[in-house]
Amino acid sequence: KNLSETEEMMEKGQRSWMDEASIRVGNSKFKPGKQLKEMVDSTDILGRPKELRKRIDNDGYVLLRGVLDEKTVLKARKVVVSALDSEWNVIDKKKGGGVMAAKMAGKSKGFLLTGYRPITHHKDVLETLENPILANLFAAIFEDTPTTFDNKWVRVQSTGQYTDEHSDFFRFAHCAHSLCVCWMPLGDYTPLDGTLAVCCGSHKLTGYTKSGMDMKSELPEGFEKFAKDAIWRTASFKAGDILIFDIRMVHASTMNTTDVSEVLIFRRSDRDVLLGFSN
Repeated sequence: KNLSETEEMMEKGQRSWMDEASIRVGNSKFKPGKQLKEMVDSTDILGRPKELRKRIDNDGYVLLRGVLDEKTVLKARKVVVSALDSEWNVIDKKKGGGVMAAKMAGKSKGFLLTGYRPITHHKDVLETLENPILANLFAAIFEDTPTTFDNKWVRVQSTGQYTDEHSDFFRFAHCAHSLCVCWMPLGDYTPLDGTLAVCCGSHKLTGYTKSGMDMKSELPEGFEKFAKDAIWRTASFKAGDILIFDIRMVHASTMNTTDVSEVLIFRRSDRDVLLGFSN
């Protein structure tokens, strides 16, 4: 079959990450195919919102491919990467691909850009975050009118970086009973670049409802024992893909082992009323 350059890269990345001896997910290392598996692709039921909601309830997440227009997402990427270059001077433009390749200079590390409005509220970024396609999708799944948090969450991760295991529930405990998360990569990434991974079944742990929760740990009571045999799932992603998951789902990222910085945007969303942005 004929493949575009991007598709060839993704297929090579898919083969290579599954062939790795181990991949770091948060603070653990897993062998692909055993405790680290491929996410289930739910794109085939994109037009059946009731089935999508059932899958979110049961599995804790849905992966949907090509929901957003790739060019729209890459416009948002350009805003973020251009700011990394002009404001923080951390992009190595001498490496192949120029600014848009987002290769970090020297030992520069990525960081959170949450609340940095010149980026998070730039019109080209909001065109992705507040896209009518997302609003219509969420309204169909959760059967209510979506709104969004004014705050936006943006994360950049460079070589050797990863996100620890955590649940967003503890950051929004006062209203988290009905929240979901929408994760959007602003580019094409494999797990070797650092992608989001979910811990299957963790959204059903009882530790979210017990009194006296440790809000600082960002992990539910009982997770340490549960995690010993738990299955984690991740995938390769392309610009335009989205991942929706339950606010209680414990998640992390794989370690970025490449010289390309990973640019991500998160959207926190309420299943019944509120739809917003997250990490």
